[in-house]
Amino acid sequence: MRSTATPPACNKEQGAIIIIILLVLVILSFLAMELSKETLIDHTSSAVVKSSIAGNALCDSGRLLAKEILITDLKESSGDYNFEAWGSFDSELKEISKELVSGSLSGEITDENALFPINKLALLDQNTKQQTEQYQAIFLRMLKTLCTDLDITSGTPEDLMTSIRIWQGEELARASEDDTWYLAQETAYTRTKKPFRSPSEILLLYWPNAQKGDLEKLYYGTDAIKGLRDLITVWGRGPINMNTACDALVYATPSSDEHEEEFLAQTTAYRNDPANNFETAWYLNTAKLCGIQEKDIPNEILSFKTNTFRVNLTAQIGSAHKREVIILRRTIKKITLLGSYGE
Repeated sequence: MRSTATPPACNKEQGAIIIIILLVLVILSFLAMELSKETLIDHTSSAVVKSSIAGNALCDSGRLLAKEILITDLKESSGDYNFEAWGSFDSELKEISKELVSGSLSGEITDENALFPINKLALLDQNTKQQTEQYQAIFLRMLKTLCTDLDITSGTPEDLMTSIRIWQGEELARASEDDTWYLAQETAYTRTKKPFRSPSEILLLYWPNAQKGDLEKLYYGTDAIKGLRDLITVWGRGPINMNTACDALVYATPSSDEHEEEFLAQTTAYRNDPANNFETAWYLNTAKLCGIQEKDIPNEILSFKTNTFRVNLTAQIGSAHKREVIILRRTIKKITLLGSYGE
């Protein structure tokens, strides 16, 4: 009598084949996914590289244009003010961007001599004593106003300025006290005894009797009040350009304790009128009209010219962008790149 049942060995062979086929399909699917990822990564990397190259090229063009504008300006004008070509740099970049197919370029040129040169406070050369003392006087008045506006009453402006001078290498009587404080911090450090390399170095300073957070408040300011980081420069070395000087600096310029408000108002009105002459020391006459004596204006450290400029550039390529900041120093002979940074 014949048996109709399927042999057990046959069922096992078919099952094994099905499992092998499924495993192969899984492996092929995994490989396909990995290949797709690599392709996507390669495409993305390629796009990033292309955007980076295009962004660098645009920023290079912006840098060359800024240099050309500043060189031409020096030949055509003996003063530096916001109504010049460098003051409308962004408008020119927008016009150029209309012709670009790879992206767009925007930016501005600002005057570093419009800010306070923080590295002018330490008296390291007796030959510059008079000028250094004038810088110290302006900075101290600016600090006092800022501390009042920010309601900082613990540490004194005088002590903070002393800390800056000691940090930058001036060996004043309090230097050992400062050194002891720096070494006693959780992460000990020492003063550089050199000019500031960045405005943020102020945050490292010893400020006797100041409450915790006062130094940060003074540096960063508030939404309504500019802090020191927006008022000082480590690149500018003076003199202060009264055509462009920030309001806090203008207010602190007269050494007298009166007429500061009027001097700021009159200065602002003069600078806002493009018909005025910005190529002379007009601010001396403005001070006189406000009742400020000539001896109360530190004319030796004031000017209507600029030697250091900051160029801010932003290249937009699709959804990507590249930002660059360039510091340029201009002399009669050439323009020198002092530094640059970006992202």
